[in-house]
Amino acid sequence: MVGVVGHMANPTSGDVVSLARSAEVGGATWAGFADAFWWRDVWIQLLAVAEATSSIEVGPAMTNAYLRHPFHTVAALATLQEHASGRTFLGVSAGGSEVSAVAGMSRRDAPDRTRELIELVRAVADGRPLEETSGRTLEVSLQRPPVLIAARGDGMMSLAGRLADRVLLFGIPTGDLGRSVEIIRKGSAGRASAPELIWAPLVAHDETLLPSLLNVAVYASLNSRREYRIGWGLDDDLAAQIKNELVRAGTASAAKLVPTAVLDDLVLAERNPSRIAEIASGLGVLSLAVPGFSPESLPEHLEWAHQVEGLIDHTG
Repeated sequence: MVGVVGHMANPTSGDVVSLARSAEVGGATWAGFADAFWWRDVWIQLLAVAEATSSIEVGPAMTNAYLRHPFHTVAALATLQEHASGRTFLGVSAGGSEVSAVAGMSRRDAPDRTRELIELVRAVADGRPLEETSGRTLEVSLQRPPVLIAARGDGMMSLAGRLADRVLLFGIPTGDLGRSVEIIRKGSAGRASAPELIWAPLVAHDETLLPSLLNVAVYASLNSRREYRIGWGLDDDLAAQIKNELVRAGTASAAKLVPTAVLDDLVLAERNPSRIAEIASGLGVLSLAVPGFSPESLPEHLEWAHQVEGLIDHTG
């Protein structure tokens, strides 16, 4: 069940359609695209993707509970389902510090706000009103979608264990993967079944990917645990500089400020499928996702991910 996490900066609708088509042809099960308020609207782009594909699951990867009212997210999801019946998912994350700051929110509020959004989507799909007091209902059919949560903070990882159908491990320092999975597992205690773990390992397949990997490192440097940031030589002042540069001049400019140690801890030097499968099996990961940096590079990366998945131990 290989997935694709779109990771193109400010993509046009044509860009996301091309990437989604490449993902579908390459045998990917799902493809998601970022909901960034400073880029083009993801839900409109997802409609274009839905119309241009026939089998792949589509959804935001990720949206957040801050910058769009939950009612609008419910309506957008229901509308997308009309164009991609039976093949939509809802991807949710905390949104990153650069998003919560703009929204005037503390990241400490992220688990509660995300929980409220997920519970609303599921309640409406089960026939409950959008708003209990007035009894206002959604006048569009909504099917309960699989919920995919991407998390780096402990609170969001615990929430993912409690509520998610799938959890995406993406942009997490290699040394923190085991601890992260343990928090997710503890969060899922008492559930009939734990969420599916999906890992999107960052691998330097070739040198041309360095700028794209640096873009991922920008967001990881801002949202990883403080002890990791300090270990990378990225103190609070430098983190603030990176955030300001990201907002002022964009990802490529902010990437110039990211210490090389960040990449060293995020990107796996090893790309041997057997070794990656061994790591995945040790984490309890059942499937992989690959960052979708471009339609041209995606087929090779999907082929590699399929090889890894075929070697993962699914008996544990």
